[in-house]
Amino acid sequence: MKVYSPWAEVDNSGAIALNPRLDTLEGKTIGLFAHFKAHSPIMLQVVADLLKERFPTARFKSIQLKIDTAEACKLPEFDAELKEWLKDVDGVIAAYGDMGSCCMFHAYNTAYIERLGKTTVMICHEELLAAGKKGASVRQCPHLRFVTTTLPDMSWFPEIDDRVINGMMRPAFAAILDEIIDGLTKPLTEEEKTPVIRSNDEAMPFEVDTLDGISDLFYKRGWTTGQPIIAPTEEAVENMLRGTDLPRDYVVGYIPPMNGKCTVEKIAVNAVMAGCLPTYMPVLIAAVKATLDPKIRLEGWTCSRASWFPLITVSGKVAKQIGVASALNAWTKASSTIARAYSYIIMNVSGVRFGIEDLCEPGHESRQGVCIAENADLSPWKPLHVRWGISEDDSAVTMFWPQERAEGHGADPKECFETMFRVDYSGYDKGACYVVTPGFAKVLADAGFKTQEEVLEYIKEYCRQPASKVAYRWLIGSNHL
Repeated sequence: MKVYSPWAEVDNSGAIALNPRLDTLEGKTIGLFAHFKAHSPIMLQVVADLLKERFPTARFKSIQLKIDTAEACKLPEFDAELKEWLKDVDGVIAAYGDMGSCCMFHAYNTAYIERLGKTTVMICHEELLAAGKKGASVRQCPHLRFVTTTLPDMSWFPEIDDRVINGMMRPAFAAILDEIIDGLTKPLTEEEKTPVIRSNDEAMPFEVDTLDGISDLFYKRGWTTGQPIIAPTEEAVENMLRGTDLPRDYVVGYIPPMNGKCTVEKIAVNAVMAGCLPTYMPVLIAAVKATLDPKIRLEGWTCSRASWFPLITVSGKVAKQIGVASALNAWTKASSTIARAYSYIIMNVSGVRFGIEDLCEPGHESRQGVCIAENADLSPWKPLHVRWGISEDDSAVTMFWPQERAEGHGADPKECFETMFRVDYSGYDKGACYVVTPGFAKVLADAGFKTQEEVLEYIKEYCRQPASKVAYRWLIGSNHL
């Protein structure tokens, strides 16, 4: 019996060999490439000081990409600056992969430098090595060299003082200095000279004798979270594809970090596994398209140590037609299975696996996603999608990645706003998502707030919080201010 794989194809035909290593660091110019956090350039300077003791004629120059979860090649101004900086550099040391998505993006950029023809080595936390290697691999540099240590993310330290620099950084980097030197000078192995092109066999349909145990089989292959699934047989997938007019081989996009090829067929396979109906396909396709918006930088949410979760909001007439619940629960088939299918797409097309790419701690009860409908019938305001310039007659999907949650109630406008003011104001990330009940919205509308924009403007103006609650050290040190 033919069964379809939910795993996506990946194009790795452009995988490169590493650049030849340096014969010595003596007399060479070594570039120090830091990510956006303030302690990263300091760490690299400590490494440079240690190397200077070993190689007195070595020279060092520094550059820092000050934007969180960003790729150098997609930032024209920085890309030009980086290429100019690299002109007289012989080798590059990159640091420091200290959190999940931070490590992955720095590996993206270090692999990019290797692709530009420079010898590189990257330093990361030992627990994040897999994330770093994944980042380098999907940027077609599968054998990028890494050196690991156990230094923590220092963004939360009150200050980076002498006790941190000489008491923590210097001993830690002294212990791995030989490995850093080897990363730049040790001759390439045969594997590093000729990277193997991985097959896409795992993404192909396969035969099974029986569907008994199919849920366990898919779980063992890392394609599910262990819940029972509906087998994506040829008949089941064909039936699911009836829910869209798009061809099955239509490529919706390539989902990072794996850059899996997300065809309509792959969406259908994962939808079958989750128990979706064909009528849910347009919502899932729209959710994937929204996910691929470049502004989202998906890996920042799915591969972070922070515990974000995807909130899929369906607005417009389709929400009622397919039965999406207008509450934060999974009491309907549409709400529960759409969220579940989306989580499978993140696992199998995006390639995010717990403990490898997904490094969230302590985790989140909604990590697998929530699908909610906007209750247009009881809302006193225009639908969400109309706010974004879409016709009221159309339907839309809005994606957001919340983390912390504050709940409250309000019998009058003052109580309503006191509840809304409780949103986390420590400054770690911009934006917030408010989900309010029809009664809550009516209180505000009756008080004169004619639109959602007026509510948000009021919050922006009057949500005053003590300065002591704002994480200035983190904001400034992470270049968020």
